[in-house]
Amino acid sequence: MNRTHGDGGHEVDPEARTVFVDTAPYSLCGPNLAVGDAAPDFELWQYLNGMPALINRERLLEYQMPTLFCCLHSVDTRVGAIQARKFEQLLSRFDHQVVGYLVSSDLPFTQNRFSDKEMLAYLTVASDYRGTFGRAFGIYLPELMFLTRSVIITDATATIHHIEIVTEFTDEPNYDAAVDALAELL
Repeated sequence: MNRTHGDGGHEVDPEARTVFVDTAPYSLCGPNLAVGDAAPDFELWQYLNGMPALINRERLLEYQMPTLFCCLHSVDTRVGAIQARKFEQLLSRFDHQVVGYLVSSDLPFTQNRFSDKEMLAYLTVASDYRGTFGRAFGIYLPELMFLTRSVIITDATATIHHIEIVTEFTDEPNYDAAVDALAELL
């Protein structure tokens, strides 16, 4: 396997920076973050009760709890909705000891509609419609202008504890690995 050094001196497999959408390859934009790296600065947006709210690295640190980012292209896709529902159910096991964000490229009103319909209690919707989160975490597909399916877990100090980038766009993430990573943090 051909390995090179990427950002931060981590060895990277160049093929790992490619995801497939119906067998068509797309390159990811941004750094190749790994377990042990500090979560980068980022911006996510919420619109709650008609007011915008910013979620960023500083806000993560205020929580002093593990955080799960359930990342996907859109809540209006079949696999995206399945992924969101499964993580909502899995996070219920941790009874609010984990901050959970459902991050998508959707506009906030689309996310709010989904959240209301699904009655989300453990995942909070957070929009990356500007692509800043995706670029910061290296999970943005610039040709398609949206996030790829991925799961990122940080600890209470905003250090990455688990990261999975799903290489085939229509596949679901490894839920068991994410749950195991969260259990290690509690």
